[in-house]
Amino acid sequence: MTAAIALSFGTAAGAQSASSPAAPPAELKTHIGNLASIDYPTRMNAARMVRRADATVAVGALREAVAKHPDEFVRYRAFVLLSAFNDRQTGDVVRTVLRDRNDRLRESAYKWLELQPDPSMTSTLVAALQTEQAEFVRPALVGALAALGDNPQVQRALVPEVTRGVDFFRGAAIDSLGRHRAAYAVDAVAGVAALEGPLQDDAVVALGRIGGPRARAALAGLKTVPAALSATIRAAQCLAGEPCEPIIKALAEGATAPGASATSVRAAVNGLSAIVAGGNQAAATALVGLAGRGGGLRDEVALSLAAAAVRNPAAVIAWLDAASEPSRGAAIDLLRTGFEDLEEDFAEEQFFATARAFYWKASDGSTSRNLAASIIQKLEF
Repeated sequence: MTAAIALSFGTAAGAQSASSPAAPPAELKTHIGNLASIDYPTRMNAARMVRRADATVAVGALREAVAKHPDEFVRYRAFVLLSAFNDRQTGDVVRTVLRDRNDRLRESAYKWLELQPDPSMTSTLVAALQTEQAEFVRPALVGALAALGDNPQVQRALVPEVTRGVDFFRGAAIDSLGRHRAAYAVDAVAGVAALEGPLQDDAVVALGRIGGPRARAALAGLKTVPAALSATIRAAQCLAGEPCEPIIKALAEGATAPGASATSVRAAVNGLSAIVAGGNQAAATALVGLAGRGGGLRDEVALSLAAAAVRNPAAVIAWLDAASEPSRGAAIDLLRTGFEDLEEDFAEEQFFATARAFYWKASDGSTSRNLAASIIQKLEF
C-alpha cells in the first residue's frame, strides 16, 4: 500500500478526497464479495478499498451485505468494517443480528455493544446469558453486559459467572469485570485470585484493574507465590495505584534475567502489556525496549504490544506520537507482527478507526498526521 493511498483514507469518515473517488456500486460490491477470498492479498486489498470508499456509499452497501450476502464470512467481515464507519444506524443492524445463526457476526455485534453501551438493551442481554453458549460469542456477551455494570440486574447476573461453568467462560467473565472496574465483583474475583489454578493470573490482573482498598488488600494478601505469579501481582499492584516506576523496572529486569524460565519471561512481558493497556507510557517504552534482544522475546513483545494496542488504542497511539523516531518505528513493526498473530478482526478494526480519527485531528503536514499515515500504511489497513 502506498503512502498516497494511506493519506486518502479519510473518505471512510465522510471527508471525500479528490484523489480517492467513491467506488461505483458494482465495484464496491465486488470488493465486499472479495472479503472472503482465500487469497490473502485479494482479501486485504478488498478491505482497504471498502474503507476508502465514500461513506455514503460504503455504509449502505455494507449494511446490505450484513443482511443479505450469501457468504457467511462476508457478512461477518462486512459488519467488522461497518463498525469503524461510526454510522448512527449501526445500532439498528446490531439488534437484528443478535439472534443470527452466524456466530462470528453475533460475537462482533456484542463487542460493538460493549463499546457502545445501551441501557435499553439490558434485559435483552441478561436474557441472552441464559441461552448463548457459543464458545467465542458468550465472552463477548459478558463484555457487553459488564459495560452496563451500574445496573443491579447486570451485577446479579455477572457475579455468578466468576465461579460457575467452564474455565474459558469464567476467565472471560473475570477479564470483562476487571476491564470495567467492577467493584461489586471484587470478593468473587479475589476468591479466584487466592486459588492456584489456570484462572489465578486473570483474577490477579482483574483485581489490579478494579483497584480500590479491597482489591489492593487482596493483592497484598497473596504471599509465597511462584516467580511468574509474583510478576503478575506486581503489574496488578501498579494498575491498582501503587508506584509504577519500580514495578516496571523490575518486570523489565525479570524478562531478561539470566536463567529465567519461559513462563517467568512471559509473565513479565504480559505484566508490562497490562500496564501499557492501562495507559502507562513508561511501560510501553520498557516493553518495546525488550524487543531489541530479538529471538523469542521479540515475538512475546510483539504479541503483548498488539494486545495492549487493541485494548487501549488511544493510549498506544499517544505513546507512539510522543516516542522517539527509532522507538516509534520499532513499535510499529512490532504491532504489524503482533496483529498478524492476534487474529482479533473487530478489535484491530477499532484500532484502525482510532488511527484514522487521530489522522484527521492532526494538522496537515504535522508529525502526528505523518505518524497516523505510517500506522495505516505499515499495518496494511
